[in-house]
Amino acid sequence: MVHALSEARRALKIGGWLIDLRPTKKNRRIELDMPGGCWNIGEIDASATSPERDAADSALQAAVAANQLRARHSALFEIVVDCDSVADLREYAKGFRRSRMPAFVLPRIEELTADAEDFLIRIHREMTIALYRRL
Repeated sequence: MVHALSEARRALKIGGWLIDLRPTKKNRRIELDMPGGCWNIGEIDASATSPERDAADSALQAAVAANQLRARHSALFEIVVDCDSVADLREYAKGFRRSRMPAFVLPRIEELTADAEDFLIRIHREMTIALYRRL
């Protein structure tokens, strides 16, 4: 991310726009939605990626402090990924580079859905988007 930011600052014309879109430091939340209610099952640990996000935050703050970029707008939003089965959740988890899903999550969902025909596994991920202008 820091390298990409350096390249973006180099490549952006004066007055150009930089869009910073990335996950926040919050862990992804796993919920099980069934006809009887919605249960919080656990969280996907994203702490291993915190140093990257901290470095990106520092690089952006340094660019703003050096009058290279000006922050124009920022917002938080959530991405929700729905999985129809435990197999879908396993496939989703294969895409993790450093994040970790607790070992109890899959067996717990299998236990709760053993006799269920209608359920949905939801993963909630908080994201941030910010807009910067090259000065």
